[in-house]
Amino acid sequence: MSSSILAIPSADQGWTLLSGGREIDHQAELRAVAGDRRDVIVALPVSAVSTFATLLPPADPSLQQDMILAQVDKRGLSGRGTPLIDYDQLDHDDSGDLFSVRVAPDLSTASILPTAGGYTTTALLHADHVTGGQKNSQRNLSAVVWKEQGRLALAIFLNARPIHTQVLSSSPETAKDLATEINLIFLGLKGESVIGDYTPTELVLLLNDLSEASLSAFREKMSIPVRTATPRFPSGAEVRVRLLPPEVTAFRHRRRALFRNLTIAILVLITYTLLGTWVWKKSRMTQHRIEMLERSVALAEPDVERIRQAEQRWQALQPSFDKSLFPVVQLSRLTSALPGSGVVIREYRTSGRDIRVRGQARDVQLANQLVEDLRNMEAFRSYEWSMPNPRMEKNNTATFEIVGKLKHEGTEQ
Repeated sequence: MSSSILAIPSADQGWTLLSGGREIDHQAELRAVAGDRRDVIVALPVSAVSTFATLLPPADPSLQQDMILAQVDKRGLSGRGTPLIDYDQLDHDDSGDLFSVRVAPDLSTASILPTAGGYTTTALLHADHVTGGQKNSQRNLSAVVWKEQGRLALAIFLNARPIHTQVLSSSPETAKDLATEINLIFLGLKGESVIGDYTPTELVLLLNDLSEASLSAFREKMSIPVRTATPRFPSGAEVRVRLLPPEVTAFRHRRRALFRNLTIAILVLITYTLLGTWVWKKSRMTQHRIEMLERSVALAEPDVERIRQAEQRWQALQPSFDKSLFPVVQLSRLTSALPGSGVVIREYRTSGRDIRVRGQARDVQLANQLVEDLRNMEAFRSYEWSMPNPRMEKNNTATFEIVGKLKHEGTEQ
């Protein structure tokens, strides 16, 4: 992944925002210069990153990261927490694998931008100043000096990858002292197995404010050729994923979680909206059907009333057609239930549906027996028979009243 928006340490104190290699803003703080952007690649200054080269013995690629971590611990670069370790493989031969390693042990809060699109280093951005930024099969060493955060920085490149970076203590004004310091650094690196007898072929000086006299004195003192160049930055930079601070990773996780939760909330809202719309439409359709049914019932009500009245008239006339409801037939059946003696019928009334009999019995037992006989008669099976308690007369006879009602008529008649 690459981006054309870069935030780099300024030559003086502060940060510079670049777009397509051109400066578009300058602020004292990193967060101020980045603003609300999410695509800014932050270049870590040399003061925040330790760089070295290491030659690892031939091994399985899955073990290389642990071997590099061991080299970081060996050099005492782990810092107080978990260091950020980035590396590139530069070469491979029978002697082993050559790596360029960059370690950011303890980043200051001023260098951390949680919303950053990625991280790189200023040394990697200056690789284009050496041999056109191209790699080759030879161990081509070059050096670059530039100014950042008010101090001079040195980077030594092997095949366009930094293998050593350092903040210089000398200033451009003391050209001879600066040249002496750099020469001593070159001599000290000759003890490294990776560099050995190799010496940088040239030093690129990216200092526009250096006077001609100082430049001449610097060249005279340097042990290798010196070339001046105008500081420039690439239009885009590669994101070094291994250099992402934990704060950036945590921010991305939170942002993804927020996006996921918002997506779920929107989907739930859409679902409930669709469900609510469906329920509303369904209720409207149901209400419409109810209204139609109510109108149909209202239109049919006169016909229903006429049918009801016809049924009532038919029920009133039904006894005229059912012989079992004829008074004479009922009276004949009633008298057939009387015992041979002891019971006298005084009054008999019938509407066809209701039968009312008043009489007198020699005793209460005969009256009760008459009720039971009526209940057991097949001809009166459709009637419900009841009798209040008979009234005892002075002559010890029992006056009774028996009522029979058609069972399906209930108590309405």
